[in-house]
Parts: sequence; structure tokens; C-alpha cells
Amino acid sequence: MPNQTNRKAVLIAVLLANFLSAIDVSIVGTAMPTIIGTLGGLPIMSWVFSAFLLASTVTVPIYGKLSDLFGRKIIFMLGAAFIILGSVLCAMAGSMEQLIIFRVVQGLGAGGIMAVATTIIGDIFTVEERGKFQGLLSSVWGISAIIGPLLGGLIIKFLSWEWVFYINVPFGIIAMIVLFVALHENIERKTHKIDYIGSFTLAVSMTTLLLALLSGGSQYPWMSMQIMGLFALAVVFFIWFFLNERRVSEPMISFDLYRNPTIAVSAAANFLSGAVLMGLNSYIPSYIQGVLGESPTMAGMVLMPLSIGWPLASFIGGNRLIKWGFRNTSITGLAFIAVGSVLISFTTEAMGTWYPMVTLFIIGFGMGLSTMSFTVATQSAVTWNQRGIATASLQFVRSLGSGVGVAIMGALMNAKILNDLSQKGIPNPLDASNALLDESRRPHLPPELLNSLKDAFGSGLHYTFILTAVFGVLGFVITLSFPKNQQKPNIS
Repeated sequence: MPNQTNRKAVLIAVLLANFLSAIDVSIVGTAMPTIIGTLGGLPIMSWVFSAFLLASTVTVPIYGKLSDLFGRKIIFMLGAAFIILGSVLCAMAGSMEQLIIFRVVQGLGAGGIMAVATTIIGDIFTVEERGKFQGLLSSVWGISAIIGPLLGGLIIKFLSWEWVFYINVPFGIIAMIVLFVALHENIERKTHKIDYIGSFTLAVSMTTLLLALLSGGSQYPWMSMQIMGLFALAVVFFIWFFLNERRVSEPMISFDLYRNPTIAVSAAANFLSGAVLMGLNSYIPSYIQGVLGESPTMAGMVLMPLSIGWPLASFIGGNRLIKWGFRNTSITGLAFIAVGSVLISFTTEAMGTWYPMVTLFIIGFGMGLSTMSFTVATQSAVTWNQRGIATASLQFVRSLGSGVGVAIMGALMNAKILNDLSQKGIPNPLDASNALLDESRRPHLPPELLNSLKDAFGSGLHYTFILTAVFGVLGFVITLSFPKNQQKPNIS
């Protein structure tokens, strides 16, 4: 008789590993001033985060497909091993350049955990149970956003910045051991034809696309040869990827999946909600600091309701998902996102910080409902051997939507700010805008210049918030086409 999976133990291992991936950005962000003070490298600081994001995003669909071919356990172990190795290397980094390279290794591990953890929940629990436990898994991201800064601050105060990375090692090892012992899979042993060309072309196309989105408007102008060249490479390799997937027997991503309306609608809405989420995370702090003149600490506090609403809605919706149904839960979630996104576009300086905090809670609540519902609906629409790539595809399109959305919003905001400041004859508008966000330089700005900068910044961010509202409303409209009579869920 084959060994039985210990579902509680597996759940603990998955939650622990997912927490390590989720907490990374916030805990490292808290430690960055200290790391810069030790290693230097301020001009390339942003790549400490971008390198991790890039590696984790690009590899999610690849890990998802590999888990369908070889089982969840071995791919989960591989991802956890990369996180542990990358964490040790990051802690030993002697320069900012080394840290960025080692963050890629960490990101490779995070991609595996993100792809497989959610899929394992779909495997070991019935469709009636999945909502509750996927909601619990989703809540980890909200909780980590709250705990991360506090934990990072305590580590810096009582230990050293290296422990921001070393702390991953014992918890990662525990997660690996528990999962190895507790999870038992019945994998059909056969020879698989790994889609190497598909993996390569997908990785190159998405890497060049994300590099263009991350670098455009900051390191290079959008219409520069470098950015246009990256976009061209992304298109060429994606066409190659698409043509390859149509002819191989075991494609990396089967485009036939998207003929299923449940998966197609979930993916499209996830893409747009990802744009809303990253846009708010990126530009609300700039509004709080640049327009309202508050501190970076307050900017972080304003974002906190987003992280509170998310796990709360995931918990509530997860327990009521079967009663409410996939369609009603998804539409309700996107309705919250749409309403919150529209409300955020009416933000004015006179409203202070309370108004964006309320709207962010509304949006976070919608994110919690919709993300959980889309995940369970997608997993229930496919069989075991497609569940990994189907789940990973949802996470991938949300990350892609985040990158595309924040790039478009940034380009719109920068164009508006530069135009307004140029019309007022302010020299070096980019440097002046940086001074507005710098706590040490802002108090020394002449009052007339300060008011001009605030007006231009507020105007540019207003355009950004309007675009956020457009993404939110469009996501809601798309979700209305979610199938009314979904086929009986797959619980295999």
C-alpha cells in the first residue's frame, strides 16, 4: 500500500516556503540603506529588486510545466534549494554587483516555489477545501508585507544585514525536509520530451521584455535604440516560441488551455489586476511623499491597508467559495478593485492620507477575493497533468501585467511632469523632481519652486491614477464574461 500524504504537514511546509518568497521584497527593502552603507552601489540599487523579480517571473511557467512532467515534490525541492543557495551567496556578497547576481539565484528559487506551492494545494485538497486553503496561502503575502519591515528592522538593529538573507536558510531546510517526508505522489514513469526550445525562447522573450520595461524611461529613453532593440528581441523570440509550441508533442505552454473560457477570463483579469496592484505599490508612496510631503515611513503605512484587506478577503472568500461560486466571487472581487481604483482617481491633497488608505483597503479586499477565486477555478478546470502550468500561467500573467502596467503609468507620469515643469521654465526638471522626494533636499527648496513641483507631480500622478481606474474597470468588465455554468470541477 503506497504511503499516504500527510496533508497538514505538507500545508505547513508550503506556507513556510511561500512566506520566505513573499517576505523577501519587504525585508530586503528595509535593510537596503544599511547594505548600501556597507557595499556602496547606490546608482544600481534598484537592480537588487529587479533582478529577483526578473528571475522569479520568467521561470514561473517553466517550473509549472516541469512539475506537470516530473511531479511537484522534486520541483519544489529544486526551488527551495536555489533559495537557500542564493540566500547564503547574498549574505556573503562583497559588492553590490555580486549581490545583484546572487539575487538572480534567489529569484530562480522563488519562481519554483511560487509555481509549485499553489499547485500542491490544488493537488492534495478537494475542490470544496481548496478555496479555504488557497485563501490561507494568499493571506501569507499580505501578512508578509506587514511583518517584513518590522522583522527587517529588528535584524538590522540586533544582528547585521547579512542575517536578512541567512534567516532563510534554516526555514528553507525545514520546509524541504517536511515536504520530502510528508508528500507522496503517484507519478506515471515514462520518458518525457522536454521542450528545450520552448523553455529557451520563452525565457529570452520574457527577459528582454521585462528588461525593456524595467529600464525604459529611467536608464534609457523609451524610444532609444537600447529599449527598442529589447522590445524587438522580445517580439522575435515570442513568435519563435509560439510557432514552436504549435508543433511539439509536449509544449511548455499549451495555448489550447486558453480555449477554456474559465482560464482565459481568469488570465485576462489577472493581467489587469496585476497592473493595478503594481501601479498603486509604485506610485502611492510617491504621492504621499511628493505631494503631501510625508515621510517614507508614512508612505509605507498608507500602503498597509492593502495588505490587511487582501488576507481578510482571502480568508472570508475561501471559506464561502463553494457557496458563492467561482463566478460570483470573481466578479465581486473585481467590483471591489474597480470601485477602489475609480475612487483613488479622485484623491486630492486636501483629503490627506486617510482617503487613499480607505480606497487601498477596498482594492486589497478585491484582490484577496479575485486572486483566490481565479486560482481555484483554474485548477478545477484542468486535470492533474495540466494543473501546474495552468496555475503558473495565472501567476505569470499577473507579474507580466504588473511590469507592463507600471511601465505605461511611469511613462505617462514622467511625460506630464516634464511637460508641466518645462512650460514653467524650470531647469533640470528631473533633478528638481528628485529633490521633491529627497527628505534632505526638500526643506531647502524655494517655496515657489516647491509649489510648482508639487503641482506638476500631483498632475502627473493624477493621470496615473486615472489609468489605474481604467485597468480596474476593464478587468471588471472582462470578468462579467466568466462562464455562468462552469463544467463540473476536476478534483483529480
